[in-house]
Amino acid sequence: MTERISVLSRKGGVGKTVSAIYTAALLAAQGKDVCILDKDPEGSAGAWARAAGDLPFPVYPEGKQAAALKHAWVVIDTPPNDPRALGDAARLATRVLVVAKCNALEADRLVPTLDALMASGFSGPWGILLTQARGGLGREMKLALEEEDLPVYGVIPHLIKYERAFGTLPDDLSEYHNALLGALA
Repeated sequence: MTERISVLSRKGGVGKTVSAIYTAALLAAQGKDVCILDKDPEGSAGAWARAAGDLPFPVYPEGKQAAALKHAWVVIDTPPNDPRALGDAARLATRVLVVAKCNALEADRLVPTLDALMASGFSGPWGILLTQARGGLGREMKLALEEEDLPVYGVIPHLIKYERAFGTLPDDLSEYHNALLGALA
């Protein structure tokens, strides 16, 4: 059976595409047959792949979903601000990764994403990946979400390497490995 991980957020700029690329790179490094299905009309994952030239996994545009689903693992990059697309991606998924940037405003914006996820009927495993964490805010936000009984996979720190990563093959996967270890098991 194909494992399909939808990377979701109603908010743009939270790190969905970076997280999709790093998740696929992590799976590829583990020897998994993985690809990305780029369902974002902006095509950011596809643009990343074209700029990189040679990733260890293919990136398919939305129109090539059937080809993508032939892989053992499919990481689905999704558009922001589209509850219908979010619901469609959740229904396609066997697992969901909800991406949220670490700050108070973004924590508040998690609610519409989680509402759309629940409304989709998705019933598989899911968790929140906190990104762009500065200082102790990541730990604080993780604890606050866990106090609300929300599953948090991990925290990705704000590092310049992620801002410079576009068009490259990610080589240091340590933060994503630590954050997603349980989610990808």
